[in-house]
Amino acid sequence: MTMDLSLIEQMAPRPMTVEEDRLAEEFYTAVQRATNETERSLQSSAHRVGVSDLGFCSERVRRHIAGEAEPVVDHLPAFIGTALGDHIEEAVMEAFPGMIRQSEVTITLYGDSGTFNLVGHPDLIDPKGRLIDVKTSDGLGKVRRTGPSQQQQFQRHCYAKAAWLEHLFDDGLTLDDITVSNIWFDRSAREREAYVHTEPFDQRMVDAATLWLDDVVYAFKNGEHARKEPPREMCYAACGFAPDCRGGDPDTQGLITDNEQLAAIAMMRQAVELERSARKMKDEAKAALKGVHGSTGEYAVKWIKIGGGYVSYERPPYERLDIRPVR
Repeated sequence: MTMDLSLIEQMAPRPMTVEEDRLAEEFYTAVQRATNETERSLQSSAHRVGVSDLGFCSERVRRHIAGEAEPVVDHLPAFIGTALGDHIEEAVMEAFPGMIRQSEVTITLYGDSGTFNLVGHPDLIDPKGRLIDVKTSDGLGKVRRTGPSQQQQFQRHCYAKAAWLEHLFDDGLTLDDITVSNIWFDRSAREREAYVHTEPFDQRMVDAATLWLDDVVYAFKNGEHARKEPPREMCYAACGFAPDCRGGDPDTQGLITDNEQLAAIAMMRQAVELERSARKMKDEAKAALKGVHGSTGEYAVKWIKIGGGYVSYERPPYERLDIRPVR
């Protein structure tokens, strides 16, 4: 038995016409332009460091301080995340009109290399004592394991102190009364709930952010490279400096220490074990239900006969992730 060629042709990807291709490119370019002209992007192009720059990559910030122009990279994920975040914030403002949204705040950090005034825009401030920053990610599994990153920790604690100093919280509240939160939404919408991580304001996080920036400024003043903290793959996805900055890194296989990558590895191993367990459970259940038809009141049970046939197809090359215990 052979497959109907007309069916195969219907399943093949439909190429775009010249006009469709032009429209797709024009719209995509418009999205990129809009992303690169946001206030944060313009701040970067002006070589100003803001609160949101703290904690991600020391070398990237050093290059901005040095006045190096960062090549443009594809910012579609950032555009989607920003658009979704804006809609989430608007929805929250309708439900909680007392919230303060995207207020500009300034925090002053006192380091050994100088005094730094950093501007930022926290997503949401509840005057009753909560600072909330909205984040999006592709799935929530990793963030449930790792919590906020160093960048997100620096960001939310610096925002909270700046907002408190600018009297955006109710009178009488001290820093000890303030809590900071990140709330994540799955932008793929596979998970239909948000994940929240909350903790009390911690001055030690502000101090750590000061030390981090102080190290960057020290490297700049002494003509040295600063630390390259993110995994190289993340650099290539998010930073225009990556080809020049990380292009000379050796392709050696070493110890993986990044928390997000470690969490992803743990997730993969757990998923493999769950798949094995699920297959065993399915086989056992199918054996017990052989020939059974009926209803439990909640589930309908029936056996469906699938006709046989010969299916021929060409498998394209692909990469398979292999994770196994080190021996």
